[in-house]
Amino acid sequence: MAGRSGTLQGALAFEVKGQRFRSIDVRGVLGPDFTRLPVVLRLLCENTLRTSDEAESARTVANVRGWLQRRSSEEELEFRPQRILMHDTTSTPALVDIAGMRDSLAEADVDPSVLNPLLRVDVSIDHSLAVEEYARPDAARLNLVHEYRRNRERYRFLKWAARSMETVNINPPGTGIMHTINLEQLATVVSIVDDGDGIPWAVPEMMIGTDSHTPMINGLSVLGWGVGGLEAQTVMFGLPTTLRIPEVIGVKLTGALPAGATATDLALTVTQQLRALGVSGEFVEFYGPGVTSLTVGQRSVVANMAPEYGATTGYFPMDQQVPEYLRETGRDEF
Repeated sequence: MAGRSGTLQGALAFEVKGQRFRSIDVRGVLGPDFTRLPVVLRLLCENTLRTSDEAESARTVANVRGWLQRRSSEEELEFRPQRILMHDTTSTPALVDIAGMRDSLAEADVDPSVLNPLLRVDVSIDHSLAVEEYARPDAARLNLVHEYRRNRERYRFLKWAARSMETVNINPPGTGIMHTINLEQLATVVSIVDDGDGIPWAVPEMMIGTDSHTPMINGLSVLGWGVGGLEAQTVMFGLPTTLRIPEVIGVKLTGALPAGATATDLALTVTQQLRALGVSGEFVEFYGPGVTSLTVGQRSVVANMAPEYGATTGYFPMDQQVPEYLRETGRDEF
């Protein structure tokens, strides 16, 4: 990982229940431009300032300021997420590659256990289910038995990977769909990053996933989107992914859902209107007084539809609904 910028007003130190943390002073770096930026661009700036060298950080700040003049940019920035979410069909080739590299290390008399992904990799085995049994009370159990039988060799390998690779976690078959597991169990919203350089960082959680519906996590104010398996494999070893500074479409929500209307109705309405605008690859950010009336679950339904309305991701910024959801789902508190 490149050295962090030390000249752009540095880091802010703060304390929570007697424990000290650092965070990047994005507001101090951007000055008056901070409040003019969409939240998603503030988050991308934080990520670059914290993880890139001085030259890359200064270049990104200048390019983001240029974005403000035109609301678009052809310039790219580097992005380093804290974690990666994969399903079984994309994770298996990546983990097989690591196993092969470990074999090469062993042949060279090097301890193979030293080779691990640098990022946390969560794997959900939810893409291999085939319905063979139905219309009977034990159908779910029997289908799971059939799934294990059909995929015995592959699942044994994935179990080995979880046991031998320090940063790989496997959610086994039958435990849920990757996006709900991500939302209800894995996401922390704030990541604690200890880089061994003194005080740990408390940073906005950001992630990538190898599924087009990864943006569902944006309903919990975690910035994330889908990438290809090869791109994820590059990122898991500490290299950044690059993206063009995105155009951002703001969607203002007012009022509240009427009686009888569901989050699905809202998601379909948003999809219809954004597709009519020709959205293609932009970041969508929701704002306005109507956002506060939506629960995290309802927001996640809307965010989940980002591929359908043509966006890279659909983001809901942090508000009081987020910590309330974390409490409801049994997350630890500082």
